[in-house]
Amino acid sequence: MQHQVLPLSLRMTGAILSAMSRPFPVTTAKLFYRLYCTPPALKLRPVHQQFRDQAVLQHLEVTSYPFDNAPLKVTTYRWGTTGPKVLLLHGWGGSPLHFKQLISSMVAQGYRVVSYDGPAHGLSGGKRTNLVQWMHVLEQVMQQEGPLHAIVGHSFGGLNAALTLSRKNVHVPRLLMLSTALSAPVFFDEALRLFRIHPVVMPVLHQLIRQRLKEDLSEMDMHRYINNIKADKIWMAYDTTDTLAKATEIDDYLQQYPAIQSLRITGDGHFRIMRHEAVLQGILAVLAADVT
Repeated sequence: MQHQVLPLSLRMTGAILSAMSRPFPVTTAKLFYRLYCTPPALKLRPVHQQFRDQAVLQHLEVTSYPFDNAPLKVTTYRWGTTGPKVLLLHGWGGSPLHFKQLISSMVAQGYRVVSYDGPAHGLSGGKRTNLVQWMHVLEQVMQQEGPLHAIVGHSFGGLNAALTLSRKNVHVPRLLMLSTALSAPVFFDEALRLFRIHPVVMPVLHQLIRQRLKEDLSEMDMHRYINNIKADKIWMAYDTTDTLAKATEIDDYLQQYPAIQSLRITGDGHFRIMRHEAVLQGILAVLAADVT
């Protein structure tokens, strides 16, 4: 998140949270939690709407949380009818349709592509969501979709995939991550600093997450799962100019996790990396590579 690109409404919300954070930490934590469980509205461009028309749309029914069996509708998208199946995971506020160039390339190479709108995104159910729910939903989608050739995740979708493969009883031959955030706790810390929210709010926020999601925020961190991602081949692409998934942090992580292969580019930032030619070719090469 970058201060200079925040909309005025969000900057005003940040100013209010900052002012009330020290005298009212509990209320601030609740409002902050609600804000960061609410994805931004997304308006698809005509080119993406046209690409959606080429997909086969279906619906899966999953449960909302490990501790809540309330049904949740998940809308899936499918391209291609034969070949190895690849699952794509979009990021926070994103859409499967943002993988347009990659999907076209994969279908041309003989892959079947499946993706879905994350909870509270696109045509899927829910108004608010979080990483705990995304992991639970991904685990169920993997079980329902059967054997996968690979998972490709962008940003929050990459973090979701890595944590799910580390913490759940699921495995995939190939995991590919693009501009992937590494740590939910770091993200929250940076957001609190960005909004100038007093540090007294953070422990209250941790407690709130434990109460509502039955999880510890500190566990949502890939550094805790070095060498524990259940994938035979792991590949990561990132950009040195990305201000959301910072290259210096990823460089350090890769030093700790040498089994991960990587591609480091410069100049396309957080979102355009999804259509960078070298990244597209790198993905296709990993998909075609033997995992043994």
